[in-house]
Amino acid sequence: MKWSAEVLPEAVKASVATRYLSSIAQLDATFGSLRMDAITGASVAAYVSSRSGHATNATIRRDLTALSRLLSACVAWGWRTDNPAAAFDRSIIRERRSPIRPPDRSSFELVLAEAPAAVAGILRLLDQTGMREGEAVNLDAGDIDRSLGQITLLVTKTSRPRTIDWRTPGGDAGPLLREAPLSGLVFPSVGGRAYANFSSNVGQVMRRLEARERAARRPFRRFRVHDLRHGFAIRWLKGGGNIYDLSRHLGHTSVKTTEIYLGYLTGSERAVAQTGAQRALVVPSDSGE
Repeated sequence: MKWSAEVLPEAVKASVATRYLSSIAQLDATFGSLRMDAITGASVAAYVSSRSGHATNATIRRDLTALSRLLSACVAWGWRTDNPAAAFDRSIIRERRSPIRPPDRSSFELVLAEAPAAVAGILRLLDQTGMREGEAVNLDAGDIDRSLGQITLLVTKTSRPRTIDWRTPGGDAGPLLREAPLSGLVFPSVGGRAYANFSSNVGQVMRRLEARERAARRPFRRFRVHDLRHGFAIRWLKGGGNIYDLSRHLGHTSVKTTEIYLGYLTGSERAVAQTGAQRALVVPSDSGE
């Protein structure tokens, strides 16, 4: 309670705080009867074993992160001197990632045609810029510089602002953003606010489409909203952009994260992507020329 009241509001975004507290509730079955100074490496290991086979490795890792942040606060308060959750070797619960599969373009276009205008606009923006979902959903018109063809992202995963070009080797959001309003959210929901559950809105559209296309015996492949980011990154590298610029554009804290896309390139494409050479970009003017 002390941690959630005093630390979380200032340390992390509200959505992250909610996720941490959800993990803490899950941890209660194992740790709820223990004093903070009684939590040991053995009890952390027991929790991991109890969840193995009942939760994904990604979920277990998220729970350990929440516990580690809590125990770190306890160390600062003098309640204990170590953090067994931070010391736990997470290599034994390595996160198994699903293979990256960029959206099928024909299926993507079907979703755009079926979705409400604002939802379609956000999807196009994600596809052409590689932004994270929250960055596009919360984009304000005041953060778009039409004269420079740039977007300043203030709501980011790391809470650190970054500025990106809207035309890159991965896509061109200029035609979309030149039509954006001059104030307020670029793509607000019906109530004028940012979408609270954007992925769920897209999922509803896809379920309707999937049923309709299956009944008509036409192909349709569902995709995750985050897959648009993957598709953008692969197009960037195949288009001759280098991986270091891509890493900065995507907001990755390390180029090691960006290297997952190298496996989708040929040998010659990979050589170009890893040169580190700067690629000259043509910035669109307001006239659209």
